[in-house]
Amino acid sequence: MTTEIKNKSELMTILKSGFVAGNLDAVAGVIVYYIWFGFNPIQVLQFIASGVHSPTAIGGGAMMVVAGLIYHFIIAFVCAIIYFYAFPKIAFLRNNKVIAGLIFGLGIWLVMNLLVLPNSNIPKGPFDLGLAIVGILWHMTLVGLPIALITSKYYDK
Repeated sequence: MTTEIKNKSELMTILKSGFVAGNLDAVAGVIVYYIWFGFNPIQVLQFIASGVHSPTAIGGGAMMVVAGLIYHFIIAFVCAIIYFYAFPKIAFLRNNKVIAGLIFGLGIWLVMNLLVLPNSNIPKGPFDLGLAIVGILWHMTLVGLPIALITSKYYDK
């Protein structure tokens, strides 16, 4: 396989895993935030944008919706890149694909909720154990696992 084809194949794998995980995460987020807070999809994306732009993004119109969508997928693609390049270097990821994906999803939730979100501009609310459990489960199954399985398929060729 030439370097150009290999690089294109790597890129396509990263894009695919980031796109799949990002979409599944977005759908889960819209459903959960509707059930928990009554947010519609536009409000969910504006909420994401508020992490960078301040809480005023929540009523900020179409530009904040687009910004939220862009930020959301940047995070998904960064997660996909990290996993893709860690996979060949860490035997546990190769030998325990499903468990590794679930653990990676838990790690994503932990990083987002303990590091990223507390240091962002999103409106702060009280800790909700039920929401945390649902968030952990969705990140494990709908974010970490798809990234792991799509990545492992590339390396198993």
